[in-house]
Amino acid sequence: MQKPHTHRQSGTILLDALIAIVIFSIGILGMVKLQGQAVSAAGQAKYRTDAALLADQIIARMWGSNPAQLAANFKGSNGAGPQNYKDWNSAVAALPNGKGTIDVDASNFVVVTVTWQTLDSADQPTHTYVSRTQITR
Repeated sequence: MQKPHTHRQSGTILLDALIAIVIFSIGILGMVKLQGQAVSAAGQAKYRTDAALLADQIIARMWGSNPAQLAANFKGSNGAGPQNYKDWNSAVAALPNGKGTIDVDASNFVVVTVTWQTLDSADQPTHTYVSRTQITR
């Protein structure tokens, strides 16, 4: 009776190790990409928070002023307007490409708009924060 021919399996451990390294590398690359997106999202959240704070600050100043003089004291856009607007707009300019407008109608309905565009998202649209309120006493 003849012994059956046995074939040696050589290189199996090496192949297993290479597959494990490839799977591990794909996982690490995924984690690096996720970390980059998290950093970007945190930066965007900061700009949204800053825009909301700036809008709230100017509205608070409006509430403390004479309601009959809101348009004369605060209304402005594109950097042109009364001194209250200019001071506020210079603070808005601290955002990347930041611009602000304040619109006041006859019934003291106020619309404050803050726009910005981050430097790392030049291909994306401009971000906008809008706050609306009516100042009455």
